[in-house]
Amino acid sequence: VKVTEISKLISSKKAGGSAHASVAKVRGKKKYIFELTICVHWEITLGNGQTCKGKMTFFDVDGTHQIGDGYDVLDYSMEAKSDFPADAKHLLDRFVRDGGLRTEVEKKLDGWIDIFRETY
Repeated sequence: VKVTEISKLISSKKAGGSAHASVAKVRGKKKYIFELTICVHWEITLGNGQTCKGKMTFFDVDGTHQIGDGYDVLDYSMEAKSDFPADAKHLLDRFVRDGGLRTEVEKKLDGWIDIFRETY
């Protein structure tokens, strides 16, 4: 699976806005404040040479997230230039939407959160 584009790196509260991240100190304790939505566009070539494309949108990546808990994916779609084999949809769901690519993206998001917290 190849990631072809990252889009919608925007604030969840303000469509069309920009992603937001900040740090506040409340009663001597740091609070990490961020909220964004990210859309990952992907492409895969099946064994028969057919190319499928799609996207996954991770909503509400925010400061309340616990590392390792996973993220909500509410917008998942795929398309192919022609009908693809019936078993391909099951495999794409398994290795893109439910694991594989999704798992790797979630690890990267968790990594960003760790870096943000360590840096500030």
